[in-house]
Amino acid sequence: MRVVIFGDIHGYVPGFDILTIDLVRRVVDLLEVDVILQVGDMCSYNPFSKPVYWIYGNRDSIRMINALEKGTVDIKNLIHIRTGEVLTFLAPGEKLTVSGLNGAYEPIYYDYNREELGEEGLGCFTASDVKKCLELRNIDIFLVHGCPAGLGFGREPDHGVPAISQILEEVRPRYMFCGHAHFFHKAEYKGCKVYSLELANREYYVLDTASDQLEVIGINPGALFPQGNTLSS
Repeated sequence: MRVVIFGDIHGYVPGFDILTIDLVRRVVDLLEVDVILQVGDMCSYNPFSKPVYWIYGNRDSIRMINALEKGTVDIKNLIHIRTGEVLTFLAPGEKLTVSGLNGAYEPIYYDYNREELGEEGLGCFTASDVKKCLELRNIDIFLVHGCPAGLGFGREPDHGVPAISQILEEVRPRYMFCGHAHFFHKAEYKGCKVYSLELANREYYVLDTASDQLEVIGINPGALFPQGNTLSS
């Protein structure tokens, strides 16, 4: 399968009066792939022309996350992956399983039960969230908003998080894609390929699961918006 993955979506495109979300939506319009994923900090919530599956990050709206969870808001083709949920995608001769861990690491909230937090700390994951993920097996792609510690992703325990390392060790996904760090870096751990992703206003990534190759695609905002206009929500 051909899978596109976007990193964090923040603010405006540097040097252009264009929201990053509008840039990403324009890219999605042009894609011809099997699956589109995003690793958190969507930050703006708009309909897409094709299904986009995402986890939330620390900058995402608590109110919007709750509305999506409760089903009280419907945004076309924006599909939230709940923590520990497994999605299965099928193509001729191939099956792809995707799961993820929502939120970033924050020690203040980590040892609380999810139910105790309510809306406070929703943009962060807890030990109970991690425990739910540790039960997963046979996962092809695992999405996190943070990176595993000890693999060169830096700034531990913020970017490089021991709890994410535990998921990597026990779940052993084929691929782990990480947001939050805002730079591209690749590491390998016991047969698992781990990637942190650059901001979505600079590049996106195309994974060919058959050839096991990841292509980095730079984005030219001027080519996508020759008149400097933006999309309407």
